[in-house]
Amino acid sequence: MAEIRTKRLQLRPLRAGDAERIFVAFNNWEVVRRLAAPPWPHTIEDTRAFVARRIAFRSEPTDALHVIELSNALIGGIDCTPRWQQRPDAAPVLGYWLAEPFWGQGYMTEAARAFVEELFRWGVGDRIRSGAFADNLASLRVQEKLGFIRVGESSLFCNPRGAEFLHVNTVLTRDRFLAGPP
Repeated sequence: MAEIRTKRLQLRPLRAGDAERIFVAFNNWEVVRRLAAPPWPHTIEDTRAFVARRIAFRSEPTDALHVIELSNALIGGIDCTPRWQQRPDAAPVLGYWLAEPFWGQGYMTEAARAFVEELFRWGVGDRIRSGAFADNLASLRVQEKLGFIRVGESSLFCNPRGAEFLHVNTVLTRDRFLAGPP
């Protein structure tokens, strides 16, 4: 996918030179603890390796992790699980994060709505999965605003917190998204 513009934001594909800016925005316990995979403590080397890995395996337009910018400041990231990580029978998974100073201002809902619209336009399938740890009410609210519905709960290991936690699993169908906000 190419660059996506919304009223306030720019979403653009990840670039090799983004690692330092991502690290500054991302290296915050309140952000990282809400995600399943990142190591904690998180280092600049972790970020550089992540960026290099994502760029190296980008094979299709929908594989691109996008950074979220507000007035040229990098404030978050959003992506769809790359096809090379997906099981053949599974829907792609939407993931995202936002730097703490930008929480509660509608940025993630705005970014995710535009990103999901592009994913469906590019033909990722008829549904997208997502979810969040049960204690991440803000993330679950973003998904609800986009039309995701809860389809179950599971126990998921949270690497930063070093334990399993309750995870709410959600799904969004193309038809539900195109029908507009619930």
